[in-house]
Amino acid sequence: MSSLIKEALGYLEPIGVSFVATSVDNQPYVRAMMLIYHDNRFFYATGSTDNKVGQITRNPRVQVCMSIENDEGSLRLRGEMSFITDEDTRAEVHGCAGFIQGFWDNPQDPDFVLMEFKPDYLELMRPGSIEIVRTKM
Repeated sequence: MSSLIKEALGYLEPIGVSFVATSVDNQPYVRAMMLIYHDNRFFYATGSTDNKVGQITRNPRVQVCMSIENDEGSLRLRGEMSFITDEDTRAEVHGCAGFIQGFWDNPQDPDFVLMEFKPDYLELMRPGSIEIVRTKM
């Protein structure tokens, strides 16, 4: 892992607000979502009837953006989202992110959709700078 990637990921909290952009039929959609950064993996939870589920099914390429260091910098990641069906992973993430339990009582709930985001490109605007540094992941 490059020093830039380590630096960028060092800004992440285990759970934090991010903005996830999807695109279907040349129409962009952006929404705030809680990013769960667990064991060096990126997860999102949502309900099975949410529009984003259909959008990601049609086009799994997404971009994620979040502010860092008290909104003095930003981190953008591009990559692919996939749906997690593995029961052990679903249970582990359900257990480590308390806000999930407020929506879904257990990881077997059919309305609980767990997605993993696998970034392949990173853009970092360091706090206090307007320069953006980029790298493939």
